[in-house]
Amino acid sequence: MIIDASVVLRAYFPDEEQVEAQELIRDHVAGRVDLVAPTLILYELINSVRQAERRERITTQEGESILESFERLGIKLEAVEWKETLVLAREFDRSGYDAAYLALAKARGEKLITGDQRLYNAVRDHLDWVEYIGENGQTAQD
Repeated sequence: MIIDASVVLRAYFPDEEQVEAQELIRDHVAGRVDLVAPTLILYELINSVRQAERRERITTQEGESILESFERLGIKLEAVEWKETLVLAREFDRSGYDAAYLALAKARGEKLITGDQRLYNAVRDHLDWVEYIGENGQTAQD
């Protein structure tokens, strides 16, 4: 199962919808699911942590703790083929970052779990293997 940065951030940021994301992370740690992400997830997490620190949503210590905890999860990180990423970015008018998650899920034939409402809305009518972790801990499966 592929996850994007929004899922990890939901699991760790205290002011986010956390229940479903935390459950998914726990299932990974317990060996019930294998989570995979493109290598870019670490840089997206660093960027989000830094932005949250600037906005005083979290302290610098909390930011470092989030990144250290993510590192310990052992989520497999994989490189993504740029050609398919570009095709998907064009097809769904998404950033290269969003398209990288789509490309990895497509290449592996696995679901992509996202907490990014814009990404989900852009692809939900076309890609039934993309699921949204929504409000109140509910996973939308259209």
